[in-house]
Amino acid sequence: MSKRGSAIARRVIHTLALQSISTSRTGEAKNPVLRDYYLKKCESKPKLVAMGAVAYKICNMIFAILRNNKPFEIIKPEDHIKQYNAPKCGIAA
Repeated sequence: MSKRGSAIARRVIHTLALQSISTSRTGEAKNPVLRDYYLKKCESKPKLVAMGAVAYKICNMIFAILRNNKPFEIIKPEDHIKQYNAPKCGIAA
């Protein structure tokens, strides 16, 4: 991770990533999609590199939320692919 930009913003995004991959007291993931992504990355990469990948994904999520002006909702990757491949309009070409 580069040290460009705001140190406070980097710290906030790192804290968001840390909280997103953690589990609650009951043992369930706070954000199951990001936790699965983190655990998958940890199989082949060091933990801080995997944390950086999660932070990058959170940055992409933040910018998508701001761009689309929609609230955040947790969507599994399989559901996201179904929504993406669904026809955009009712007219068939």
